Amino acid sequence: MSLKIENLTSSSEGGLSLTGTLQPTEPFSFKRSLTSLRESGATDLNDSFGPEDKWLERPVHLNGHSFLLRLTDLALEAEAPRLELVLLAEDDVETAPTRADFEAAAEWANRRFWLDIDMLAVRDVLMVDEYGEELVTRYWPARPTNLPGPWEGLLKTVIGNQIYPGLAIRLLQTLLDTYGQKVQFQGKVSHLYPTPERLANVLPENLLGLRFSRQKARYLPGIVQAVLEHPDRYNWEHMRSLPAEKAVAALDELSGVGPWTAHYVAMRGLPHLDIFVDEEGLHKTLAAAYSRRASLSSDETAKLMKVYSPYRSFACYYTYMRMYAV
Repeated sequence: MSLKIENLTSSSEGGLSLTGTLQPTEPFSFKRSLTSLRESGATDLNDSFGPEDKWLERPVHLNGHSFLLRLTDLALEAEAPRLELVLLAEDDVETAPTRADFEAAAEWANRRFWLDIDMLAVRDVLMVDEYGEELVTRYWPARPTNLPGPWEGLLKTVIGNQIYPGLAIRLLQTLLDTYGQKVQFQGKVSHLYPTPERLANVLPENLLGLRFSRQKARYLPGIVQAVLEHPDRYNWEHMRSLPAEKAVAALDELSGVGPWTAHYVAMRGLPHLDIFVDEEGLHKTLAAAYSRRASLSSDETAKLMKVYSPYRSFACYYTYMRMYAV
């Protein structure tokens, strides 16, 4: 399916901007999606939320340029679900966003929230067995909410693994402030995630000086080097089209990336529709649901969940909700 874009209008009031509306497939609740974004760990340092989750705003880099992107819920003003998307140019830029920029922003929003997914098809696929029926009854039509992108998700996940959340946030913010591109919109300064190119000359001792652990200070330059040296293998657009197993395998080869991180970033960073995260907590949840022993192996879990292809990411998302009793 493709996301429908309507009512494109440009403006110079308060900065050069382009505004349009997006029409997600039904049923859809933006407020529920933003709640999920927070509760599922997919929210990001650069995300800002409006009162009562009316809008989401963040700086993005699209088509070689930086913009401020804002998504506003228009559900109360329309019979069908609608989102207003505003794309604002930087303060010192004299060129307005183009239609191509807007389409790239719409695709970013689509991937973050799976706006164009056929939810009826998802429901039909999941209801192939008793467990899938239970998931649909309890959680459908909730949609998985995703990380802001594969590179951002990879950095955030590797930095955050096995440390306290507060420390992970401080380390990530320090990385953005030190190496990220500085951008300004309506007088407010932010820093974008540093690209692999901006991190190309960063050494472990540089990261140690920013209070990264020795292990993480070694991992991050290794990941950067691999991504830069193998651009075809780590072409994110191409990886989205790969079979799930191949996308996970490519990520699993990176320094400091194990099976859980590879599955998680593939599912929520690329994002990929057909991933089931290899995690002990999910194994135990499924074991209880299928009346098996205390836990399942990775192979047993993969075999059970294969019936939900090509929407295993939805089955995984709903199983996470079941695990945390959401």
